[in-house]
Amino acid sequence: MEKTEKKKKHTDFSAHDNPGKEPPEGVSRRQFVAGAAVAAGLIGSGIIFPKELRAVEIPKKWDKTTDVVIAGTGYSGLAAAIEAHDAGSQVIIIEKSRVIGGNSVIASGAYNAVDPARQSKQGIEDSLDLHYRQTIEGGDNKGDPEKVRFFVENALGGLQWLERMGVEFEPKVYAVVGALWPRSHDPAEKGRGGAIIKALKAQVDKRKIPIMMPCTLTGIVREKPLDGDVLGIETEFKGKKLYIKAKKAVILATGGFAADVSMRSKYVPQLDANVPTTNVPTATGESIIYSEDIGADVVGMDYIQLLVACNFYTKQYGSLANLGIDSAIFLNTEGARFVAEDQRRDVLAESVLKQPGKVLLWVADDRCQKRFNPKITEDIIAKGLAFRADTLEDLAKVLKEKFNVPVDKFMQSVKIYNESAAKGVDRDFGKKQENLKPLQQPPFWASPTQAGVHHTMGGLRTKGTTGEVLNRWGKVIPRFYAAGEVTGGVHGANRLGGNATADCIVFGRIVGQNAAKEKAKG
Repeated sequence: MEKTEKKKKHTDFSAHDNPGKEPPEGVSRRQFVAGAAVAAGLIGSGIIFPKELRAVEIPKKWDKTTDVVIAGTGYSGLAAAIEAHDAGSQVIIIEKSRVIGGNSVIASGAYNAVDPARQSKQGIEDSLDLHYRQTIEGGDNKGDPEKVRFFVENALGGLQWLERMGVEFEPKVYAVVGALWPRSHDPAEKGRGGAIIKALKAQVDKRKIPIMMPCTLTGIVREKPLDGDVLGIETEFKGKKLYIKAKKAVILATGGFAADVSMRSKYVPQLDANVPTTNVPTATGESIIYSEDIGADVVGMDYIQLLVACNFYTKQYGSLANLGIDSAIFLNTEGARFVAEDQRRDVLAESVLKQPGKVLLWVADDRCQKRFNPKITEDIIAKGLAFRADTLEDLAKVLKEKFNVPVDKFMQSVKIYNESAAKGVDRDFGKKQENLKPLQQPPFWASPTQAGVHHTMGGLRTKGTTGEVLNRWGKVIPRFYAAGEVTGGVHGANRLGGNATADCIVFGRIVGQNAAKEKAKG
């Protein structure tokens, strides 16, 4: 999964200092760059654009034509493709990797939705208002209220749609790491996120929707660089430039930029090359830049989430960090517990970064392990990247050998935790009662992890209920949609665990439906 294109330099531009003013009609971006008089006029009006601008020329001849073209094969891209097709549109999907699924295929697959039918059987009280409030407040009140409300109200419909697509979910609802409430639904098939991709890919194949791969997006074609309809995309396919015309719309479902050090450190300088990432190498965010090139607005680009899920040894996503947080405790290398395991992800990451060596020992019993992919587990154990033992005492000895963890301190921490679980009250750190389960079912597991860049909450600004991409003046760019991690606004400054999968499905479906409704253009 190598990057096939060198990312172009880009400088931010903004019209927010001069809201409501549109660029002069008929002035192209290329004319703006080339014409000093025009440039002077625009600068005089308060509108500042980047020094380096790349306008994609309308090709004299299109290589392919379809109704809807979609970039990306993660949850949102495949969902959009299915919905657009089922609404009567011809669809082409492009994928820059040689592997279907992007980050989605390695994700936990946990899906947050208020689901009374499942939750009531476990005595879980929940509501749309609670999900809305936790998402807004969990994102430090930085999310778009309209988008968040639409998201939580349509999450259950998205879950039921996935079931119709062939995804089976476990009957038990739980709280994935950083979810704040037990409303996370797990795919029953081991592989979890990969299981969702497998089911959606089967539906795409059933509909004979073509996927071009590896095919790299290199630009977006618009009638004028800052005006008019989006017409299609410029790509690189089999070493050649290829233009695909979209008679109805272009949809971006390309994911975030957590794997691109230069882009993430531009917004958060501390996230340099020394900080690992849980993301696949292709999560590089260039489609956001190409969208800015045609006037698209961005939001929350400095909202970047870390997750304690990188393997201590490999610095890659590959620990047992998806074991869960109920029958599990977080210890440092001194054998001490230091945080409530069901806290927000940003709180967890910040706490881990303060520990000796910035290491978290994720210790769990077998109830948590059963949620994980057994093939991945056995591979990690075989490579010595995580540890398993029949007793807590034996696990303590392993951690003593590997990380010099004091055996007596380890055992004391587990004992205190189990006593708290028996009483239903965590007086030390305040873990919620529903997540406070004792470590008692062997075998026992330990996974040394570190914090890594996990999710970029910022991205393209889109219209709350339609997924249409907005320009710097808050107006819709015609025939241009986006969904998933390439967009911003749902999660605010911090994403709750389990919300991303639901976000991708909810908005992937709606952009597919809306794109199909566009009137075909020549």
